Parts: sequence; structure tokens; C-alpha cells
Amino acid sequence: MSFKRFIPKIWINPTDVGRHHEINTDKREQICGDIDAHGFDWQVWAVAGSGFFTDSYNLFATNVILPSLAFIYWNNDEDSDHETAINAITLTGSLLGMLIFGWLSDRYGRRKLYGLELIVVIFGTLGLVQSSAGYNGSMSILGWLMFWRFFVGLGIGAEYPLSAVITAEFAPRRSRARMMASVFLMQPLGQLLAYVVGLAVLLTVGKDSGLDRLTADSDRQAAATIVDRIWRYVVGVGAIPALIAIIFRLTIPESPRYTLDVDNDGARALRDTRKYYNIHRNSSSGGSGMLQYRDDDEENGGLTQVSRARLQHDVAPEDDDDSMEVEELGNGEEGDEHEKEDETLPDPFSWLELKRFFWDEGNINYLAGTSITWFLLDFAFYGLGINNPRVIAQIWSSQPVTDIQKATETPDWANPSDPGLSIYETLKQDGIRSIITVSVGSMLGSIILIKVINYVPRKAWLTWSFVAMAVLFAVVGGSYFKAANSDLHALTIVLYIFCQLLFNLGPNTLTFIIPAEIFPTRYRGTCHGISAAAGKLGSIVVQAFLPFTKITNPNSLTLGWILVGFSFAMALGALFSWAWVPEVQDARGTDMEDTRRRKSRLRAYEVPSKTLEDLATGRAGVVDERREIGFRKKGRRLLRSRRKQAAS
Repeated sequence: MSFKRFIPKIWINPTDVGRHHEINTDKREQICGDIDAHGFDWQVWAVAGSGFFTDSYNLFATNVILPSLAFIYWNNDEDSDHETAINAITLTGSLLGMLIFGWLSDRYGRRKLYGLELIVVIFGTLGLVQSSAGYNGSMSILGWLMFWRFFVGLGIGAEYPLSAVITAEFAPRRSRARMMASVFLMQPLGQLLAYVVGLAVLLTVGKDSGLDRLTADSDRQAAATIVDRIWRYVVGVGAIPALIAIIFRLTIPESPRYTLDVDNDGARALRDTRKYYNIHRNSSSGGSGMLQYRDDDEENGGLTQVSRARLQHDVAPEDDDDSMEVEELGNGEEGDEHEKEDETLPDPFSWLELKRFFWDEGNINYLAGTSITWFLLDFAFYGLGINNPRVIAQIWSSQPVTDIQKATETPDWANPSDPGLSIYETLKQDGIRSIITVSVGSMLGSIILIKVINYVPRKAWLTWSFVAMAVLFAVVGGSYFKAANSDLHALTIVLYIFCQLLFNLGPNTLTFIIPAEIFPTRYRGTCHGISAAAGKLGSIVVQAFLPFTKITNPNSLTLGWILVGFSFAMALGALFSWAWVPEVQDARGTDMEDTRRRKSRLRAYEVPSKTLEDLATGRAGVVDERREIGFRKKGRRLLRSRRKQAAS
């Protein structure tokens, strides 16, 4: 195998936004064949995953720094809405980033936007670490924190549609789900790093500065100075992986599917694909074809001679220069036919085409399905996952608070069940508990899904994982009434860890993957952005709602009722997933070509993914009525099935 495949190229030329006019059926077959002939693309994974990791770190670093900010800037402030305001503005920026950059990626190209969102994150991060209250409180520190966090959120949100669509469009059909799940693994990994960095800075900078020997009351000014340095270190570290990710993003070209389907430039798409994969015509291959990677072993893609009969199309020679020339197929008459068809090519992003696809053909239900399920998922996920130190402190509480008056007067950064802890011990306790309660379960869930995702039908697993989450939330909520502030609190902790595990084993990952698969290339970024933005809307709603519940009040059982409420949200998610989210895979055993090439019995249990091109046809491409979506159609089929069972 040539090692040139693994030497990254630097792609300086930006996306060609000039629209070409070609019919690219033959080139589409070649490009899709070249992509599908490869296994798991580690380069694309590194490019997409590095940015997703960066954005996850910067988003969940909020959990680490908010107690520090409360200790420094609003220690005695009776207004407890500061943290909610910072979270809300971050999530609002994220929502706008998803919508804006999702649309821009369809309008101007994936690669032209890819990296710009990280520059926005770096800009916001560097501004955030320099935020100040001015001389003697001449400026609003909360105002500056919110201003810079908005830009951080904007960049974080932009990453979702960009990483998702680039991974989906570069991924081989068989490896697509696993690649996207591996990219999403970077979310819990970035979250874990935020907690680890927070602890590391606390145990080095904080301890070396003597923070562990200071108390909150007598040495508050000295402690505040040290804590102020700590949170700035934690935030500033987030700019480092962003810089590395920007360099990675110079190593891939524009998505071939975008160049082909939106720019209508099949020649360039084919040239970029061949150059990216280092595919050469081999004159010594007996004239029967070319040497091409084949996915016989996903971990070690080897070069295998593929016959022209199997490819069912000619292969263009590699260009030795940067010209746009690619060997064309067919004769002059076929070219004339292509010229006649040019007039029917749609505008790459036509509102008329948009209306036809979504309303006339009924595919708006696809977008509604992905958006509503993501909204309901994030309503619960961010209700538990962001601004969680105080919530986690309640879960870990082993005895009720006896001095209610003292606990009520406890500042926002402190633990009401143990208000005597110093800021050093509180931050240390928060970090360790968050790693155990949140990161362990979410990391494990993502890793398990990566291993099994090729063997489960994703639409069915999304539905049933929502059902499982509904049951689990009901159990956790019910147990909390009995276990809260008692020796049984360990039961709640274990169940909470299972919640985090199941989140990433099911709906949290799948709501990210499916919207990148089911929409046409020309609308893929926009639709993924809309779906993700709906999720962020759910997170904003729950962040605005939680302060009114007084969830952190001493000895409050409100958390139990909230968990039960999340159970109903998950049940609704299962309902909309069942009715409006389409199938993205064929039936097990229908991929006969893959069946002939299988090396292990395990592959016989794989559920093959549909091609992006098949999925892009929407409801018009569904030939099996059992796979049609809609409450009425699903309901009628369910009733017929029940009647047949009753009759038999």
C-alpha cells in the first residue's frame, strides 16, 4: 500500500462558487464508487472530530467556570439569574450559528465555511479571557461575559451542520454511521476534558498559589484573585485545539458531492476525489480496470484490483496538473443529449425546488421529525447537563439540610448541603463528581454505540431508546423521592449515570446523525442546521424554565418532578420518531455485494445503510409501504397488524 494516501495535502483553492452546467450521471457513479471503495476515513474523522471536540470543550466549560464567576463577581448578590443569563446567551448564539452557517454551507460550499466557525470560537474565547469589570466596577462584567459567550456560542453552533454534512458526504456508505458516531464521541470527550482541565488547573495553579489554605470568609480577596486566574486558564485552553483543528481543515477538499450536485461540476468533483484518495490508473492491471481501495477490512483498507465489469463504468485518468480535464464517457451524440438536458438543471438553492421537495412531495414531515425529536431530546439533555454543579450536589447529598436559614443564604457557588467548604474544596468536589456522574456514562454510551451502530436499524433504535429514556426518567424521578438526602442517594447517582449512558447510546447521537443522511445535498446543511437549532431551542426553553422551579432549594424534591416531566418529553420523542423519521437503512441481508465479500459471520448481522443519493429522493423513493411515514399511515398499518394477529 502506498503511504501517500496518508500524507495530508493542503487544499488552498477555495470552493468554486461559479455554477457549471453538466449532466453528471457517469461521474456520480465513479465518485460514489471511489468513496465507497474505502473504509473508515480517519482523515475526515480527524478534521470533523477536532472541531467538534473543541466546541464541546468550550460549551461545557461553562459548568466548570460558573461557580468561580459566582465566587468572584456576585458572591453576595441576591439575584441568582446570572448563570442562567450566561447559559441562555451561549445557547442563543449556538442556535443562530446552526441556522446561519447551515444555510451558508449550502449556498457557498462546505469548505469555504469550514474553519471560519473556529475562528469565531477563538475570537470569542480570547475576548472572554480578557473580560473585566473595569476600574472600580466601571463596566458590567456580566455584560462582557455575555457578549463574548454569544460569539463562542455562534461558532459552536456553526460546527454542528458543517461537521455533520462533511462527514456524511465524505464517508463510505458502510462506514457512514460509524464515522458520524465517532465524530459525536468528541462531545463527551470534550466535556470530560473541560472537567479534567478545571481540576488540573485547580490542583496546580490553585494549590501552588495557596488557594487550598484560604477560607471563603477571612481570605476572600486573596482567594478571589487566584480563582480569577483559574477560570481564565480553563477558558483560554479552549483556543488551543481550535487552532489545531483549523490546520486539519486545510487537508481536505470541497465535498465531492457538493461540487457535483450543487456546483454541477462533475469534472472537478471527480478530479478532487481522485487526488484526495491517490487513485491512479494502473496500466499493468491487465487492462481490466484499475487499482482501487476496497473495504474488505475496515481497519486496514487494502488495494484490490477491481474489474471494469464490476465497476460498470470507465475510470478517468488522474490529472498530472491542475487542469479541469477529465476523460469523458460516451460519444458525441451522448454529449448532445446532455446539452439538451442542461436546460432542466435546477438552481442549486431554489426556493421553488425547496417548496416542491418539502411541501409538494410531503417531505416537510422529515424535517419536522428530526427537529421535534431533537427539541425534545435537548429539553431533557440540557436540563441535566448544563449548569449542573448544584444539581449534581443535590444528587450526591446523603442527609437533609438542618439549618434551612443558613442554607438559603449560601452563595451560588457553594453547596447548600455542605456550605462550610472553601472555594478550593467546592471546585474540586464539583469536578470529581461531574466526571463520575456525567462523563463516565456519556463516554461509555458513545463508545458502545460506535461498536454496535452497524448492527442496529437506526430509526428503530432512535424510537426505542426514547422509550427506554422515558422509562428510566420515570424510575429515576420516582426513586429520587425516596432516596434524596438519605443513605440511598447512591441509587440515584447510579441511575443518573445510566441516563447519561443511554443519552449517548441512543437519541443524543442519532439525532445528530440522521438529519445529515436524509436530505438532498443542496439542502443538507440548511436542514441539519434547522434540526439542530430546534434542539437548542429546547435547551433554551428548559434553561429559562428551571430557575422558576427552585430546583436547588435546600431539601427540595423538585428535581424528582422534573425528571418525571422529562419522561413525558421522551415518550413524545418516541412517538414523533416512530411516525415522522424515515428509515435510513435497508433490511438486513439485502446488500448482496457486501454479502459476497464478507470475511466474518458478524457482518451477516449488519443492517446496510442506504446511499445518500437514495435517501435524497425523500418520500418519492419509498417503494415499500411499510416504510412510509405519517401518523395516519403508521396508525392504519398498526391497526391492520393487530387485527390480523387477533384473527389468527
